Amino acid sequence: MIEVRGVTRRFGGFVALDDISFDVRPGEIVALLGPNGAGKTTASRIIAGILAPTTGDAVVDGVSVREDPTAVRARCGFVTDTPALYDRMPLRDYLAFFGRLYDVRSPAARAAELAEQLGLTGVAGQRLGAFSRGMRQKVAIARALIHDPPVLLLDEPASALDPEMAQTLRAFIVSLRARERSILLTTHDLDEAQRIADRVVVVYRGRVLRTGATSEIRATGRPTYVVTFTGDAGRARGALGAAGVDAEPANGANGCSALRFATDDPANTNAGVLRALLDAGVGVVTLSAEERSLEDAYLEILREAKA
Repeated sequence: MIEVRGVTRRFGGFVALDDISFDVRPGEIVALLGPNGAGKTTASRIIAGILAPTTGDAVVDGVSVREDPTAVRARCGFVTDTPALYDRMPLRDYLAFFGRLYDVRSPAARAAELAEQLGLTGVAGQRLGAFSRGMRQKVAIARALIHDPPVLLLDEPASALDPEMAQTLRAFIVSLRARERSILLTTHDLDEAQRIADRVVVVYRGRVLRTGATSEIRATGRPTYVVTFTGDAGRARGALGAAGVDAEPANGANGCSALRFATDDPANTNAGVLRALLDAGVGVVTLSAEERSLEDAYLEILREAKA
């Protein structure tokens, strides 16, 4: 549904995007991650047909942004972190107005439908200037969906929202995936991306560093394990050090202590850990693989790029 093909974008002598390629399939949420200035918003604006690539192309629902950006814009819904709304208009009039711009059949009915889906029916007659930040984000999403586009581009949609409102927006975004819509989510919230993204694209200084399923990205790097035990923590750490295992304290539970260690050879290292602890008189409770968060994996990817 979205295909970014070797896109480069220059602003004078500055290269914002440098030959990037990735795709977003129907019914999929892809998180576009990267530090400030990495080129994320530039990529979203090119996909939306707002900004032309210097070289390369982006194809949205079979339409090239270079050949027909107007048709591409009709196939996209674009939500930014600070949406500009017509504050003097009531919600129902605002949505119906954009429905008419997109030649939506029965724009008033479509506006009412979206207001209900987003929990805004009770304020449909109120002016947008009185809406809270979270409500304004909901309105922006409703506006982006008024013409039922196959592609949705979300640029930090939950920034500065309280946890309850952010959770509501996440649930709604996930519900849109079920309708085979392609969703590109640009965010700094790694927890949000981990919760809802099927795949991840990491960009840095205008280039793609890594792409893959969220679970695959989290699984990269050295495997890490946590051993929980009863007994003296200093003795346990000393026993592992003598066995050649560099361990660090971890959070234990239920009155147990814990140590964390990384290894490239779990089969041999883990067996050695157990022997060392048992020989030292330490009671081992569990030894298990530690699942990395997307944030940990993302930061490691950036550290490797900066090295």
